[in-house]
Amino acid sequence: MKLRIFYLLNILIFNSFLAAETFQGRFCPPPGKVLVFAGQDNKSVGGTIKYRDGYVENIGVPAGITHYVYFAEGWTNDFNRTFAVGKVDGLNSETEWAAGPMNQKAYLDSPVLDRCIMHLSISMEGNSEDKVADGSYDHLIAELVDFIAKYSDHPFLIRIGYEFDGSWNKYDPKNFKLAFQRIVKALQAAKLTNFAIVYASSSMAKPEQFTEYDPGSEYYDWVGYSWWGGDGDGQAALDFARKVKKPVFIAEATPRGIFFDREDPEKIWNSWFTKFFNHIEENKDVVRAISYINADWDSQDMWDGWGQAKLETSAYLKSKWLEKMAEPQFINATDKPFQLIHFPADKPRTFLSGSYKDPSLPVENRVEDLLRRMTIEEKVAQITGWWNPSEEQLLKDGKIFDPAFYAKHCPHGIGQLGPLHNLTVEDDLKQYPAIQEYFRKQTRLGIPAIHHDEAAHGFMRFEANSFPSPIGLSCTWNPKLLTQIYDHAAREARSRGISHILSPIVDVARDLRWGRVDETLGEDPYLVSILGTAMVKGLQGSSNGTIDSEHVAATLKHFAGYAGTEGGRNRSPYSFGRRQLLDVEVVPFRKIIHSARPAAVMAAFNEVDGLPCHV
Repeated sequence: MKLRIFYLLNILIFNSFLAAETFQGRFCPPPGKVLVFAGQDNKSVGGTIKYRDGYVENIGVPAGITHYVYFAEGWTNDFNRTFAVGKVDGLNSETEWAAGPMNQKAYLDSPVLDRCIMHLSISMEGNSEDKVADGSYDHLIAELVDFIAKYSDHPFLIRIGYEFDGSWNKYDPKNFKLAFQRIVKALQAAKLTNFAIVYASSSMAKPEQFTEYDPGSEYYDWVGYSWWGGDGDGQAALDFARKVKKPVFIAEATPRGIFFDREDPEKIWNSWFTKFFNHIEENKDVVRAISYINADWDSQDMWDGWGQAKLETSAYLKSKWLEKMAEPQFINATDKPFQLIHFPADKPRTFLSGSYKDPSLPVENRVEDLLRRMTIEEKVAQITGWWNPSEEQLLKDGKIFDPAFYAKHCPHGIGQLGPLHNLTVEDDLKQYPAIQEYFRKQTRLGIPAIHHDEAAHGFMRFEANSFPSPIGLSCTWNPKLLTQIYDHAAREARSRGISHILSPIVDVARDLRWGRVDETLGEDPYLVSILGTAMVKGLQGSSNGTIDSEHVAATLKHFAGYAGTEGGRNRSPYSFGRRQLLDVEVVPFRKIIHSARPAAVMAAFNEVDGLPCHV
């Protein structure tokens, strides 16, 4: 797996913009799918034993429920509501802080909502982020952790300190970050597998605020924002999400200031709703979840002048909404959201989650994430090899056994380290740890160095086994034997820290003046193809391109026409024309690549019709 990651890295190293970029986070649906949530208070949502006349009953069961809780012990808000002491307000029991009844537990105890993802939003108003940050509210964090653990059959998207930039929150950036981190660390310490984290702004956050409040991208899986219909709503969040390659959750959306039961529903749809769905479509590369706030705002003390946005109060708007929900990109409970987000998850969230170090992600996603983090210098280093052929002097100096040697010569990392054929097994046991101590632990990104060597007729290193030359082996006409020989060579190489072998040579040799005939498999393209395939299978341990921990990456060489150069001279031009090039020289490469999937192909040193093979 690691070999595959770093060979793919080299292939994509300069593709700073990929044709089909992916934004993958924990519990994120696949591209082209959007999870639909409904909120925000129990009465507006419905679906519980106590409240049965909300979105759920009148519109349908969404993919998820948006809910709110407070970490704000004893604080009294502007609407003369004082928050509970000793518990998370709105989590385990019903409360009301001027925004309708709030009880997260009621949703989870309802069998109607057993297929719903829970979007749990945590407020830390009243300077409560300071108390979370310094540990004074650790008992509230513990209650939250126990709650998420208790309901392990539901996935949670936890939006910590939502709308961090909101002037009403008055969050101190330093303590906000510490509080955010403290909550995530506690959830991770419990090794829970059913939560992901959302870092979310208001509708009009400024770009610099995303940096100012950012707790670190390893602490969250999604980027969110609120959307009320303004022309610039969410733009800073969208730009930030694309920068950090996280999926986007439009965590709150509602037509503020509009009354569904008083105004022309067709005008409402053609203005706010059309704009909302256009916004989703325009940002479909990154938007993977939306939450509609289905509330009678003005009936609640907190929201004077905000309107009435309950879809069920307008037959026209309800009908139009259901038409949109029937489109395949929108995911509701009947669309099996758990399955789409790969829940239950096999592993708990860690700080590696979603990054190139996360082994649960597809290789392509890990490579893409790694490329985004790399500087130009680091990218250049990864397509560079370092080799000093003065083995005697290197061994005499002994510096190759010290990580500082590699730090001096490869300050930005390295793609490949060249061979030192005369090292003993004992020397290998000292060199390999020194190499990876530096590259894996001391470089910025910890990218291991790939160490390559040769295996023309056995692993080419001191104290390794040697077999007859390839031209002799080809006389056996025995593919099984060659697979066994090169399997042995691969195991020897890998046991001594080598993961990439520059073999086999599959040049078709027909001119005895050429000085590398003994390294080839002979003059017949068919025989070279069959035996070359056997050698690659032996080296890589498979015929499908996979390479396990006891085998190595194979390299076909030299592409193309290298053994047929003019006068049998090394590096002189190939002059036999296109017909022979394709019918003879290229044949083994085509056959072996299709049959055995070698990890690499080395370009030849010659030119063909004036075009250098190796630039």
